[in-house]
Amino acid sequence: MPKRLREQIKQPESISKLFQGLFGIELEEHRILTDGRLSRYPYPSEYASRKTHPYLQSDFTDSMLELVTEPTKGGLQAVKNLKILQQISQEHLKKDERIWPFSMPPKLVDDDLEFAHGNFSRTWYQEYRDYLESKYGIEHEIICGVHVNYSLNEDLIYNLYRSGFDKKYDTPAAFKNAIYFKMAQSFVLNRWFFTYLFGASPLSENKYQKLPADLTMPVRSLRSSSLGYSNTNKEAITYESLTAQVEQMERYVADGTFYSIDEFYGPVRLKGKSDDLREILDQGVDYLEFRAFDLDPLSRAGVSDDTLDLMELFLTYSLVADEPDDMYDSLQIALARNEEVALSDPKQQPKWLPEAAKNVIDKLTKFAHEFEAPKRYLMAVEIANKRVNDVGLTIGSQLASKIEDQSLATYGLKLANDHYAKWLNEQRPLVAIDKEYSKTAQSIIKAAIIMGIHVQLHHGFKLTVGKHHEWFEAQTKIELPHGVESYLKVIFPELTTE
Repeated sequence: MPKRLREQIKQPESISKLFQGLFGIELEEHRILTDGRLSRYPYPSEYASRKTHPYLQSDFTDSMLELVTEPTKGGLQAVKNLKILQQISQEHLKKDERIWPFSMPPKLVDDDLEFAHGNFSRTWYQEYRDYLESKYGIEHEIICGVHVNYSLNEDLIYNLYRSGFDKKYDTPAAFKNAIYFKMAQSFVLNRWFFTYLFGASPLSENKYQKLPADLTMPVRSLRSSSLGYSNTNKEAITYESLTAQVEQMERYVADGTFYSIDEFYGPVRLKGKSDDLREILDQGVDYLEFRAFDLDPLSRAGVSDDTLDLMELFLTYSLVADEPDDMYDSLQIALARNEEVALSDPKQQPKWLPEAAKNVIDKLTKFAHEFEAPKRYLMAVEIANKRVNDVGLTIGSQLASKIEDQSLATYGLKLANDHYAKWLNEQRPLVAIDKEYSKTAQSIIKAAIIMGIHVQLHHGFKLTVGKHHEWFEAQTKIELPHGVESYLKVIFPELTTE
Protein backbone atom coordinates (compact mmCIF):
# COMPACT_ATOMS: atom_id res chain seq x y z
CA MET A 1 0.00 0.00 0.00
CA PRO A 2 2.64 2.66 0.89
CA LYS A 3 4.26 2.69 -2.58
CA ARG A 4 0.95 2.97 -4.42
CA LEU A 5 -0.29 5.64 -2.01
CA ARG A 6 2.89 7.62 -2.54
CA GLU A 7 2.37 7.59 -6.30
CA GLN A 8 -1.30 8.53 -6.13
CA ILE A 9 -0.91 11.26 -3.49
CA LYS A 10 1.49 13.04 -5.85
CA GLN A 11 -1.26 13.45 -8.43
CA PRO A 12 -2.47 17.09 -8.63
CA GLU A 13 -6.01 16.32 -7.48
CA SER A 14 -4.66 14.63 -4.33
CA ILE A 15 -1.54 16.55 -3.33
CA SER A 16 -3.57 19.78 -3.20
CA LYS A 17 -5.75 18.19 -0.48
CA LEU A 18 -2.97 16.50 1.52
CA PHE A 19 -2.48 19.19 4.16
CA GLN A 20 -6.13 20.13 4.48
CA GLY A 21 -7.15 17.83 7.30
CA LEU A 22 -9.50 18.82 10.11
CA PHE A 23 -8.48 19.25 13.73
CA GLY A 24 -10.77 19.20 16.74
CA ILE A 25 -9.46 19.56 20.27
CA GLU A 26 -10.86 18.33 23.57
CA LEU A 27 -8.95 19.82 26.48
CA GLU A 28 -9.42 19.13 30.18
CA GLU A 29 -8.27 21.50 32.91
CA HIS A 30 -9.02 22.10 36.59
CA ARG A 31 -10.55 25.16 38.17
CA ILE A 32 -8.61 25.81 41.35
CA LEU A 33 -8.66 28.39 44.13
CA THR A 34 -5.84 30.88 44.54
CA ASP A 35 -4.46 28.74 47.37
CA GLY A 36 -3.92 25.89 44.90
CA ARG A 37 -6.78 23.63 45.97
CA LEU A 38 -9.63 22.40 43.81
CA SER A 39 -12.29 25.07 43.35
CA ARG A 40 -15.44 24.65 45.44
CA TYR A 41 -17.49 26.95 43.22
CA PRO A 42 -20.24 25.36 41.13
CA TYR A 43 -20.00 25.02 37.38
CA PRO A 44 -20.72 28.41 35.73
CA SER A 45 -24.48 28.88 35.58
CA GLU A 46 -24.18 31.31 32.66
CA TYR A 47 -23.36 28.46 30.28
CA ALA A 48 -26.06 26.54 28.45
CA SER A 49 -26.85 23.00 29.59
CA ARG A 50 -24.02 20.49 29.44
CA LYS A 51 -26.48 17.97 28.04
CA THR A 52 -26.31 19.75 24.70
CA HIS A 53 -23.48 22.29 24.83
CA PRO A 54 -21.11 21.69 21.90
CA TYR A 55 -18.07 23.45 23.40
CA LEU A 56 -18.22 24.02 27.17
CA GLN A 57 -18.40 20.89 29.28
CA SER A 58 -17.12 19.38 32.51
CA ASP A 59 -15.56 15.98 33.04
CA PHE A 60 -15.11 13.72 36.08
CA THR A 61 -15.88 16.56 38.50
CA ASP A 62 -17.66 19.86 37.95
CA SER A 63 -14.38 21.64 38.71
CA MET A 64 -12.70 19.77 35.83
CA LEU A 65 -13.54 21.76 32.72
CA GLU A 66 -13.60 20.26 29.25
CA LEU A 67 -13.25 22.59 26.26
CA VAL A 68 -14.28 21.16 22.89
CA THR A 69 -13.47 22.99 19.65
CA GLU A 70 -15.37 22.90 16.39
CA PRO A 71 -13.53 20.76 13.78
CA THR A 72 -11.58 23.12 11.56
CA LYS A 73 -8.90 23.04 8.88
CA GLY A 74 -5.34 23.30 10.15
CA GLY A 75 -3.64 23.49 13.52
CA LEU A 76 -3.44 27.29 13.56
CA GLN A 77 -7.21 27.78 13.34
CA ALA A 78 -7.83 24.93 15.79
CA VAL A 79 -5.67 26.67 18.39
CA LYS A 80 -7.47 29.96 17.70
CA ASN A 81 -10.76 28.22 18.41
CA LEU A 82 -9.30 26.84 21.62
CA LYS A 83 -8.05 30.28 22.68
CA ILE A 84 -11.60 31.59 22.26
CA LEU A 85 -12.86 28.97 24.71
CA GLN A 86 -9.96 29.63 27.07
CA GLN A 87 -10.74 33.35 27.15
CA ILE A 88 -14.41 32.67 27.88
CA SER A 89 -13.48 30.19 30.62
CA GLN A 90 -11.05 32.60 32.26
CA GLU A 91 -13.59 35.43 32.17
CA HIS A 92 -16.16 33.27 33.96
CA LEU A 93 -13.91 32.38 36.88
CA LYS A 94 -14.63 33.83 40.30
CA LYS A 95 -12.11 36.38 41.56
CA ASP A 96 -10.34 33.77 43.68
CA GLU A 97 -10.38 31.07 40.99
CA ARG A 98 -7.68 30.19 38.49
CA ILE A 99 -7.01 27.49 35.87
CA TRP A 100 -4.41 24.90 36.92
CA PRO A 101 -1.94 24.66 33.99
CA PHE A 102 -0.75 21.07 34.46
CA SER A 103 -2.13 17.65 33.53
CA MET A 104 -1.47 16.12 36.94
CA PRO A 105 -3.92 17.47 39.53
CA PRO A 106 -2.91 19.88 42.30
CA LYS A 107 -2.20 18.73 45.83
CA LEU A 108 -5.17 16.81 47.21
CA VAL A 109 -5.95 16.25 50.88
CA ASP A 110 -8.72 14.06 52.29
CA ASP A 111 -11.48 16.64 52.05
CA ASP A 112 -10.45 17.39 48.45
CA LEU A 113 -11.03 13.75 47.58
CA GLU A 114 -14.36 13.80 49.41
CA PHE A 115 -15.32 16.96 47.55
CA ALA A 116 -14.27 15.50 44.18
CA HIS A 117 -16.30 12.38 44.94
CA GLY A 118 -19.51 14.39 45.33
CA ASN A 119 -18.76 17.26 42.95
CA PHE A 120 -20.66 15.95 39.95
CA SER A 121 -23.96 17.28 38.61
CA ARG A 122 -24.10 15.51 35.22
CA THR A 123 -26.49 12.93 36.60
CA TRP A 124 -27.02 11.36 33.18
CA TYR A 125 -23.43 10.04 33.41
CA GLN A 126 -23.58 9.12 37.10
CA GLU A 127 -23.58 5.34 36.68
CA TYR A 128 -20.53 5.32 34.39
CA ARG A 129 -18.77 7.85 36.58
CA ASP A 130 -19.32 5.75 39.71
CA TYR A 131 -17.96 2.71 37.87
CA LEU A 132 -14.77 4.55 36.85
CA GLU A 133 -14.20 5.87 40.36
CA SER A 134 -14.59 2.41 41.84
CA LYS A 135 -12.24 0.77 39.34
CA TYR A 136 -9.54 3.40 38.81
CA GLY A 137 -9.86 5.84 41.70
CA ILE A 138 -10.46 9.58 41.74
CA GLU A 139 -6.78 10.48 41.33
CA HIS A 140 -6.57 8.59 38.04
CA GLU A 141 -9.79 10.01 36.65
CA ILE A 142 -8.93 13.66 37.30
CA ILE A 143 -5.70 13.56 35.31
CA CYS A 144 -6.12 16.16 32.56
CA GLY A 145 -4.81 16.25 29.03
CA VAL A 146 -5.33 17.25 25.42
CA HIS A 147 -7.22 14.97 23.05
CA VAL A 148 -6.40 15.81 19.44
CA ASN A 149 -8.98 14.71 16.89
CA TYR A 150 -7.80 14.53 13.29
CA SER A 151 -9.35 13.58 9.97
CA LEU A 152 -7.98 13.61 6.45
CA ASN A 153 -9.64 15.69 3.79
CA GLU A 154 -12.61 13.68 2.50
CA ASP A 155 -11.90 14.51 -1.16
CA LEU A 156 -8.36 13.19 -0.71
CA ILE A 157 -9.65 9.89 0.65
CA TYR A 158 -12.11 9.37 -2.20
CA ASN A 159 -9.61 10.45 -4.86
CA LEU A 160 -7.20 7.84 -3.55
CA TYR A 161 -9.91 5.19 -3.32
CA ARG A 162 -10.98 5.74 -6.93
CA SER A 163 -7.37 5.70 -8.15
CA GLY A 164 -7.23 1.90 -7.99
CA PHE A 165 -7.76 0.99 -4.35
CA ASP A 166 -11.41 0.22 -5.13
CA LYS A 167 -10.09 -3.04 -6.59
CA LYS A 168 -8.64 -4.09 -3.22
CA TYR A 169 -11.29 -2.64 -0.92
CA ASP A 170 -14.95 -3.38 -1.57
CA THR A 171 -16.20 -0.08 -0.17
CA PRO A 172 -14.86 3.40 0.56
CA ALA A 173 -15.52 2.63 4.24
CA ALA A 174 -13.15 -0.35 4.18
CA PHE A 175 -10.45 1.81 2.57
CA LYS A 176 -10.93 4.57 5.15
CA ASN A 177 -10.66 2.03 7.96
CA ALA A 178 -7.41 0.69 6.54
CA ILE A 179 -5.66 4.05 6.12
CA TYR A 180 -6.85 5.43 9.45
CA PHE A 181 -5.68 2.33 11.29
CA LYS A 182 -2.34 2.58 9.48
CA MET A 183 -2.03 6.13 10.80
CA ALA A 184 -2.94 4.97 14.30
CA GLN A 185 -0.31 2.23 14.19
CA SER A 186 2.33 4.70 13.01
CA PHE A 187 1.61 7.01 15.92
CA VAL A 188 1.79 4.18 18.45
CA LEU A 189 5.07 2.98 16.93
CA ASN A 190 6.51 6.48 17.33
CA ARG A 191 4.70 7.65 20.45
CA TRP A 192 8.03 7.91 22.28
CA PHE A 193 8.99 10.72 19.84
CA PHE A 194 5.99 12.82 20.84
CA THR A 195 6.38 11.98 24.52
CA TYR A 196 9.96 13.24 24.37
CA LEU A 197 8.99 16.48 22.64
CA PHE A 198 5.78 17.30 24.46
CA GLY A 199 5.80 15.34 27.72
CA ALA A 200 4.90 17.79 30.50
CA SER A 201 3.93 15.92 33.65
CA PRO A 202 7.22 15.46 35.55
CA LEU A 203 5.75 14.60 38.93
CA SER A 204 2.67 13.97 41.01
CA GLU A 205 1.74 16.41 43.73
CA ASN A 206 0.05 13.43 45.39
CA LYS A 207 1.28 10.07 46.61
CA TYR A 208 -0.55 7.63 44.40
CA GLN A 209 -0.73 4.17 45.93
CA LYS A 210 0.27 2.53 42.66
CA LEU A 211 3.45 4.56 42.17
CA PRO A 212 6.40 2.23 42.76
CA ALA A 213 8.56 3.07 45.74
CA ASP A 214 11.71 3.14 43.62
CA LEU A 215 10.34 5.65 41.09
CA THR A 216 12.59 8.68 40.90
CA MET A 217 10.92 11.95 40.01
CA PRO A 218 10.99 14.19 38.08
CA VAL A 219 10.19 12.16 34.99
CA ARG A 220 9.28 13.39 31.53
CA SER A 221 5.61 12.46 31.46
CA LEU A 222 3.95 10.54 34.25
CA ARG A 223 0.64 10.81 32.42
CA SER A 224 2.07 9.18 29.27
CA SER A 225 3.46 6.19 31.15
CA SER A 226 1.76 3.02 32.34
CA LEU A 227 1.43 4.78 35.73
CA GLY A 228 -0.67 7.58 34.30
CA TYR A 229 -3.66 7.87 32.02
CA SER A 230 -3.95 4.29 30.83
CA ASN A 231 -5.78 1.02 31.29
CA THR A 232 -4.24 -1.61 33.51
CA ASN A 233 -1.42 -3.61 31.92
CA LYS A 234 -3.65 -6.70 31.91
CA GLU A 235 -6.30 -4.83 29.93
CA ALA A 236 -4.07 -3.26 27.27
CA ILE A 237 -5.62 -3.22 23.79
CA THR A 238 -3.61 -4.38 20.79
CA TYR A 239 -2.78 -2.30 17.72
CA GLU A 240 -1.42 -5.31 15.83
CA SER A 241 -4.35 -5.32 13.41
CA LEU A 242 -7.74 -3.67 13.11
CA THR A 243 -9.52 -7.01 13.31
CA ALA A 244 -7.65 -8.03 16.44
CA GLN A 245 -8.32 -4.70 18.14
CA VAL A 246 -12.05 -4.76 17.40
CA GLU A 247 -12.43 -8.37 18.52
CA GLN A 248 -10.54 -7.71 21.75
CA MET A 249 -12.59 -4.62 22.61
CA GLU A 250 -15.85 -6.39 21.84
CA ARG A 251 -14.77 -9.25 24.08
CA TYR A 252 -13.87 -6.88 26.92
CA VAL A 253 -17.25 -5.15 26.72
CA ALA A 254 -19.13 -8.45 26.47
CA ASP A 255 -17.42 -10.03 29.50
CA GLY A 256 -17.61 -6.87 31.63
CA THR A 257 -13.89 -6.06 31.59
CA PHE A 258 -14.85 -2.70 30.05
CA TYR A 259 -18.03 -0.81 30.83
CA SER A 260 -18.13 0.26 27.18
CA ILE A 261 -15.67 1.06 24.41
CA ASP A 262 -15.31 4.50 26.02
CA GLU A 263 -13.20 2.86 28.73
CA PHE A 264 -10.40 2.24 26.25
CA TYR A 265 -7.63 4.65 27.36
CA GLY A 266 -5.19 3.83 24.56
CA PRO A 267 -3.13 6.52 22.82
CA VAL A 268 -5.34 6.47 19.70
CA ARG A 269 -9.01 5.64 19.24
CA LEU A 270 -11.00 5.13 16.05
CA LYS A 271 -14.04 7.37 16.01
CA GLY A 272 -17.20 7.50 13.94
CA LYS A 273 -20.83 8.53 14.07
CA SER A 274 -21.77 5.61 16.32
CA ASP A 275 -20.62 4.26 19.67
CA ASP A 276 -20.83 0.73 18.25
CA LEU A 277 -17.53 -0.54 16.82
CA ARG A 278 -19.13 -2.63 14.10
CA GLU A 279 -21.25 0.29 12.96
CA ILE A 280 -18.15 2.50 12.88
CA LEU A 281 -16.40 -0.02 10.64
CA ASP A 282 -19.45 -0.50 8.42
CA GLN A 283 -19.87 3.25 7.93
CA GLY A 284 -16.14 4.00 7.90
CA VAL A 285 -13.91 5.64 10.50
CA ASP A 286 -14.50 9.40 10.49
CA TYR A 287 -11.46 10.52 12.48
CA LEU A 288 -8.77 9.51 14.95
CA GLU A 289 -8.67 10.65 18.56
CA PHE A 290 -5.12 11.01 19.91
CA ARG A 291 -5.18 10.94 23.70
CA ALA A 292 -1.45 10.95 24.46
CA PHE A 293 -0.75 14.66 24.98
CA ASP A 294 -0.12 16.45 28.25
CA LEU A 295 -1.38 19.98 28.73
CA ASP A 296 1.28 22.41 27.53
CA PRO A 297 1.62 24.84 30.46
CA LEU A 298 3.84 27.13 28.40
CA SER A 299 1.00 27.81 25.96
CA ARG A 300 -1.96 30.00 26.92
CA ALA A 301 -4.17 27.71 24.86
CA GLY A 302 -2.88 24.50 26.45
CA VAL A 303 -1.46 23.23 23.15
CA SER A 304 0.52 25.05 20.45
CA ASP A 305 -0.13 25.24 16.72
CA ASP A 306 3.41 24.05 15.92
CA THR A 307 2.62 20.88 17.89
CA LEU A 308 -0.43 20.29 15.69
CA ASP A 309 1.51 21.13 12.52
CA LEU A 310 4.13 18.52 13.41
CA MET A 311 1.31 16.10 14.17
CA GLU A 312 -0.34 16.64 10.79
CA LEU A 313 2.94 16.29 8.93
CA PHE A 314 3.66 13.04 10.76
CA LEU A 315 0.18 11.63 10.12
CA THR A 316 0.25 12.42 6.41
CA TYR A 317 3.77 10.97 6.21
CA SER A 318 2.49 7.79 7.85
CA LEU A 319 0.31 7.16 4.80
CA VAL A 320 3.42 6.43 2.74
CA ALA A 321 5.69 5.12 5.51
CA ASP A 322 6.90 1.54 5.27
CA GLU A 323 5.34 -0.87 7.73
CA PRO A 324 7.52 -3.09 9.94
CA ASP A 325 7.92 -6.71 8.92
CA ASP A 326 6.85 -7.89 12.36
CA MET A 327 4.18 -5.54 13.67
CA TYR A 328 3.76 -7.33 17.01
CA ASP A 329 7.45 -7.16 17.94
CA SER A 330 7.73 -3.58 16.71
CA LEU A 331 4.77 -2.53 18.83
CA GLN A 332 6.31 -4.18 21.90
CA ILE A 333 9.59 -2.34 21.31
CA ALA A 334 7.70 0.93 20.81
CA LEU A 335 5.75 0.39 24.03
CA ALA A 336 8.97 -0.17 25.96
CA ARG A 337 10.58 2.87 24.37
CA ASN A 338 7.68 5.12 25.27
CA GLU A 339 7.72 3.86 28.85
CA GLU A 340 11.45 4.52 29.08
CA VAL A 341 11.13 8.05 27.71
CA ALA A 342 8.08 8.86 29.83
CA LEU A 343 9.73 7.74 33.09
CA SER A 344 13.24 8.98 32.38
CA ASP A 345 14.96 12.08 33.75
CA PRO A 346 13.57 14.96 31.63
CA LYS A 347 16.99 16.63 31.57
CA GLN A 348 18.56 13.61 29.89
CA GLN A 349 18.02 11.43 26.82
CA PRO A 350 18.06 7.65 26.56
CA LYS A 351 21.18 6.64 24.61
CA TRP A 352 19.22 5.39 21.64
CA LEU A 353 16.96 8.46 21.35
CA PRO A 354 19.09 11.04 19.45
CA GLU A 355 19.71 8.72 16.51
CA ALA A 356 16.13 7.40 16.47
CA ALA A 357 14.65 10.89 16.70
CA LYS A 358 16.95 12.19 13.98
CA ASN A 359 15.76 9.35 11.78
CA VAL A 360 12.13 10.44 12.25
CA ILE A 361 13.01 14.09 11.65
CA ASP A 362 14.95 13.28 8.47
CA LYS A 363 12.01 11.30 7.10
CA LEU A 364 9.56 14.09 7.92
CA THR A 365 11.81 16.70 6.33
CA LYS A 366 12.22 14.67 3.16
CA PHE A 367 8.48 14.02 3.01
CA ALA A 368 7.68 17.71 3.51
CA HIS A 369 9.88 18.69 0.57
CA GLU A 370 8.72 15.85 -1.67
CA PHE A 371 5.04 16.55 -1.09
CA GLU A 372 5.24 20.35 -1.14
CA ALA A 373 4.23 20.94 2.46
CA PRO A 374 3.61 24.59 3.42
CA LYS A 375 6.51 26.31 5.16
CA ARG A 376 4.96 26.16 8.63
CA TYR A 377 5.30 22.36 8.65
CA LEU A 378 9.03 22.61 8.06
CA MET A 379 9.21 25.18 10.84
CA ALA A 380 7.50 22.71 13.17
CA VAL A 381 10.09 20.07 12.25
CA GLU A 382 12.88 22.55 12.93
CA ILE A 383 11.48 23.25 16.42
CA ALA A 384 11.43 19.50 17.06
CA ASN A 385 14.99 19.17 15.75
CA LYS A 386 16.22 21.85 18.15
CA ARG A 387 14.63 19.99 21.05
CA VAL A 388 16.37 16.80 20.00
CA ASN A 389 19.71 18.61 19.78
CA ASP A 390 19.18 20.34 23.13
CA VAL A 391 17.17 18.41 25.71
CA GLY A 392 16.91 21.58 27.78
CA LEU A 393 14.48 23.01 25.23
CA THR A 394 11.91 20.26 25.77
CA ILE A 395 8.85 21.17 27.82
CA GLY A 396 9.59 18.44 30.35
CA SER A 397 13.11 19.71 30.98
CA GLN A 398 11.93 23.30 31.33
CA LEU A 399 9.34 22.23 33.91
CA ALA A 400 11.88 20.15 35.83
CA SER A 401 13.96 23.28 36.36
CA LYS A 402 10.97 24.93 38.06
CA ILE A 403 10.49 22.25 40.71
CA GLU A 404 10.86 23.42 44.30
CA ASP A 405 10.73 21.00 47.24
CA GLN A 406 9.53 18.20 44.93
CA SER A 407 6.56 20.29 43.83
CA LEU A 408 5.43 22.47 40.93
CA ALA A 409 2.79 24.20 43.05
CA THR A 410 4.58 27.55 43.24
CA TYR A 411 5.32 27.65 39.53
CA GLY A 412 1.84 26.36 38.69
CA LEU A 413 0.17 29.14 40.66
CA LYS A 414 2.45 31.71 39.03
CA LEU A 415 1.48 30.48 35.57
CA ALA A 416 -2.19 30.35 36.58
CA ASN A 417 -2.09 33.93 37.87
CA ASP A 418 -0.18 35.16 34.81
CA HIS A 419 -2.63 33.55 32.39
CA TYR A 420 -5.61 34.89 34.34
CA ALA A 421 -4.21 38.43 34.37
CA LYS A 422 -3.40 38.39 30.66
CA TRP A 423 -6.83 37.15 29.64
CA LEU A 424 -8.70 39.59 31.89
CA ASN A 425 -6.61 42.54 30.76
CA GLU A 426 -7.59 42.00 27.14
CA GLN A 427 -9.60 44.90 25.80
CA ARG A 428 -11.05 42.88 22.93
CA PRO A 429 -14.05 40.52 23.20
CA LEU A 430 -12.11 37.64 21.58
CA VAL A 431 -8.43 38.44 21.15
CA ALA A 432 -7.66 35.30 19.11
CA ILE A 433 -9.75 36.53 16.17
CA ASP A 434 -9.50 40.29 16.67
CA LYS A 435 -7.59 40.83 13.40
CA GLU A 436 -10.22 39.07 11.29
CA TYR A 437 -13.50 40.02 12.99
CA SER A 438 -15.12 43.27 14.07
CA LYS A 439 -15.80 43.81 17.77
CA THR A 440 -19.51 43.39 17.09
CA ALA A 441 -18.84 40.06 15.39
CA GLN A 442 -16.62 38.97 18.29
CA SER A 443 -19.34 39.86 20.80
CA ILE A 444 -21.94 37.87 18.87
CA ILE A 445 -19.62 34.86 18.57
CA LYS A 446 -18.77 34.96 22.28
CA ALA A 447 -22.40 35.19 23.37
CA ALA A 448 -23.40 32.43 20.94
CA ILE A 449 -20.78 30.08 22.38
CA ILE A 450 -21.90 30.76 25.95
CA MET A 451 -25.50 30.08 24.93
CA GLY A 452 -24.56 26.77 23.30
CA ILE A 453 -25.11 27.85 19.69
CA HIS A 454 -22.96 26.15 17.07
CA VAL A 455 -20.40 28.57 15.63
CA GLN A 456 -18.34 28.03 12.48
CA LEU A 457 -15.67 30.56 11.54
CA HIS A 458 -14.79 30.74 7.85
CA HIS A 459 -14.85 33.90 5.73
CA GLY A 460 -17.29 35.35 8.23
CA PHE A 461 -19.20 33.06 10.56
CA LYS A 462 -22.25 30.84 10.67
CA LEU A 463 -24.50 30.27 13.70
CA THR A 464 -26.63 27.14 13.90
CA VAL A 465 -29.42 25.98 16.19
CA GLY A 466 -30.88 22.69 15.01
CA LYS A 467 -31.54 23.11 11.29
CA HIS A 468 -31.69 26.91 11.50
CA HIS A 469 -28.61 28.70 10.13
CA GLU A 470 -27.66 32.37 10.14
CA TRP A 471 -24.65 33.78 8.25
CA PHE A 472 -22.69 36.92 9.12
CA GLU A 473 -19.88 38.92 7.56
CA ALA A 474 -16.60 39.05 9.48
CA GLN A 475 -16.80 42.83 9.74
CA THR A 476 -20.51 42.92 10.54
CA LYS A 477 -21.79 45.96 12.39
CA ILE A 478 -25.21 45.48 13.95
CA GLU A 479 -26.99 47.73 16.42
CA LEU A 480 -27.68 45.76 19.60
CA PRO A 481 -29.82 48.09 21.75
CA HIS A 482 -31.00 45.27 24.02
CA GLY A 483 -27.72 43.37 24.16
CA VAL A 484 -26.26 40.43 22.29
CA GLU A 485 -28.15 37.70 24.14
CA SER A 486 -31.52 39.30 23.42
CA TYR A 487 -30.57 39.70 19.78
CA LEU A 488 -29.65 36.01 19.48
CA LYS A 489 -32.92 34.97 21.11
CA VAL A 490 -34.80 37.05 18.56
CA ILE A 491 -33.09 35.53 15.53
CA PHE A 492 -33.19 32.05 17.11
CA PRO A 493 -36.64 31.74 18.73
CA GLU A 494 -35.83 28.05 19.19
CA LEU A 495 -33.64 29.05 22.15
CA THR A 496 -36.64 30.23 24.17
CA THR A 497 -38.67 27.09 23.49
CA GLU A 498 -36.01 24.51 24.36
